[in-house]
Amino acid sequence: MEAGKPPIRFGVFEVDFASGELRKQGVKIKLQEQPFRALVAFVEHPSEVLTREELQKRLWPADTVVDFERGINKAINRLREALGDDADNPRFIETIPQRGYRFLAQVETAEVLRPSSALVPEIPPGPPGVPLMRRRGFLAAAGVTLGVAISAFAYRMQQTPSPRIESIAVLPLENLSGNPAQEFFSDGLTDELIGEVARIRSLRVISRTSIMQYKGGARKSVQAIARELNVDAILEGTVVQSGQRVRITAQLIRARDDRHIMSEEYERDLTDIIALQGDVARAIAGKIKIELTSVEQRSLTRTRRVNPEAYEAYLQGNFFLHQGIQGIAKSMDFFRQAIRMDASQPEAHAGLAEALCYAGIFGFRPSAETYQEARLAAQNALELDEGNAVAHNALADVKQGYDWDLAGAEKEFQRALQLNPSHLLTHLWYGECLTRMERYDDALAESGRALALDPVSPGANGNRAMLLWRARRYQESIEASKRALDVDTHFINALVWQGLSHAGKRDFPKAFASLTQAANMNNGPTFRALLGHVHGLAGDKGKALGILNEIATIAKQRFVSPVDFAVVYAGVGDADSTFLWLEKAYQVRAVGIQQLHSPYFDGFRSDPRYENLTRRVGLPSQTGRVP
Repeated sequence: MEAGKPPIRFGVFEVDFASGELRKQGVKIKLQEQPFRALVAFVEHPSEVLTREELQKRLWPADTVVDFERGINKAINRLREALGDDADNPRFIETIPQRGYRFLAQVETAEVLRPSSALVPEIPPGPPGVPLMRRRGFLAAAGVTLGVAISAFAYRMQQTPSPRIESIAVLPLENLSGNPAQEFFSDGLTDELIGEVARIRSLRVISRTSIMQYKGGARKSVQAIARELNVDAILEGTVVQSGQRVRITAQLIRARDDRHIMSEEYERDLTDIIALQGDVARAIAGKIKIELTSVEQRSLTRTRRVNPEAYEAYLQGNFFLHQGIQGIAKSMDFFRQAIRMDASQPEAHAGLAEALCYAGIFGFRPSAETYQEARLAAQNALELDEGNAVAHNALADVKQGYDWDLAGAEKEFQRALQLNPSHLLTHLWYGECLTRMERYDDALAESGRALALDPVSPGANGNRAMLLWRARRYQESIEASKRALDVDTHFINALVWQGLSHAGKRDFPKAFASLTQAANMNNGPTFRALLGHVHGLAGDKGKALGILNEIATIAKQRFVSPVDFAVVYAGVGDADSTFLWLEKAYQVRAVGIQQLHSPYFDGFRSDPRYENLTRRVGLPSQTGRVP
């Protein structure tokens, strides 16, 4: 780096240009080259706005070919993570919309570190006439002193414990069966192992959505994956099923030095698969010196046996649930099949509850029906295993979406996170719940925790875009949508929030581009309704009403939520029709009724019918106030 330049301090951090290191209170923080270059640029220009073009020049040589927009976003995000900074409430790096970034902290030049006199005694010049041999004797004595000091320092370094492993990623287990049809089994066991390791509450465990990109194909190095996921360790392994026997090999690798700290093989009968997963999780805890609580010990020593066919049906249900909207119906079929085979399996009941919640959210059936079924499934799971975080999360969604009991929902979300702090879906759904209560700062804090668990997939950024749209922070929502689309250009949720946020800024051409693309990908009534809403906002009442007619035609063939009609009428400013359809949504307990505090209905907050309806569906009263 820059050897002659003195270190710079800001707060508890120090930038050492000579070694190219960032340190916090003397402890080195892992930071890749681009984030470090960005940090150097910031501390050299504190309080100044650095444009993205300036950062591009600082981070890459002129002849570099790379996706600069995505690269800058990743570098800034990783730098913020290293500093413990929050983009929404920044202490160090402030985003200047459409321009660049500004470094907020006060910087100062640190004292140049000099060797301690305890290690290197000062050697005075010899007086005139002193023989050379006497000087050499003095130098030899100084060398002995220095050698003793260095030996003592080395001993202290050996006694210093290695940094604790506090975060881990479980990579997709490799399917060694040779049968591609068994991929659901290896993927399913990966999911289950992630959930089992996440029972160790002091570990941050990366979500399935981020780790599945490393499945198959050319595998990156462990250290590269760990850097991308910002974890201390990687667990990788294989699985093979032969008849009723299952064998898992597991290797735990410490990222900073690529050291294998565990390499074990576990084999059990498929009926003992729950115990096998607990064996792996307990072994990890032992190798990384985590002292399990009594609750964790009990959780990881469960001995319940399973029906092999029922367990495989459960894994297939999970497999299809992760396929998105198109897999929900199949997932419910497999979960029900698993329950018919073995009704004592809490995981299948919890999976069914979660799938039913999705069916209600996406309007496959009237949410009043799906939520009542979901409640029963979640309660069945909790009767069998009160510690099932998935069931508590599903029950929370029932409480907010059907009971309109936001306080009760919050308790269930918090219980789920107490049981499994790494359960991504709970963080996402809890953040959305907090926006219903208009607690936007709390919602975005929850979103930050989700991003830490899901750093390299579009899901957490898409969810954040929705929260920011509801908070009327449209430019930030557009940026979050773009981060999601950088990972998956066809991520439909990000297209929706990007389009609605452009509409919030009255940039209708961009809004139509995003929402039309989303509607072309899924031509269901909800996506058409959003397009109709924006046509209404843009003043094109004819197109909006034309979309209403299309939705009415669909409603003759399948269930359509009354909220979809209300959203279009809200866009054209028709208050009477909007409240007519919202009242119908109230009567059938449509899940979307709790979107009353979202921007769709901002134009009606001063209407007495708005306050009356928000009170009846359990939302906080905010008459006439727009966030």
